[in-house]
Amino acid sequence: MQHMLNITGQVKFTITMDPTSFLFDDRKIKWEDFLHMIDNNIDFLAEEKDDDTPPFKKKRRKYRREDLLTESFVIPTKPFIENAEPLEDASKVIFELREGDQYELPLSEAKQGVFRFSNKGKALIEDGPLYFYYGDGSNRDHPVKGIQKIVIK
Repeated sequence: MQHMLNITGQVKFTITMDPTSFLFDDRKIKWEDFLHMIDNNIDFLAEEKDDDTPPFKKKRRKYRREDLLTESFVIPTKPFIENAEPLEDASKVIFELREGDQYELPLSEAKQGVFRFSNKGKALIEDGPLYFYYGDGSNRDHPVKGIQKIVIK
């Protein structure tokens, strides 16, 4: 299975992502923490403030080795999309999926979501490498699975 995937299309820069490296990214959070945040209407993309601790804060979070090997993690989509620098007229994102299918959504909604890249400490081999979840968790039981390429139009 191919682990690397690209963000292409109407972007200034094509971005290559390796979901297997996200485990070492400080922006990741535990799947359960993400669900807790959306269930309690807490903006998980909020900037860090002195009086709160959003999960994607700029400070380095430390996880025990055991957590990395047993927990499930997500990472926000926004930094990846913004690093590709979508062109001004770009308005949608198309996820190209495993069996040749596609899933399309507005660019603004894609930026508010998360990618799940691990399940119980393991890469999403069979139906990955990435799942997409809306930022409100509305598709938590039916994520977009098998994302192979991301095209911005």
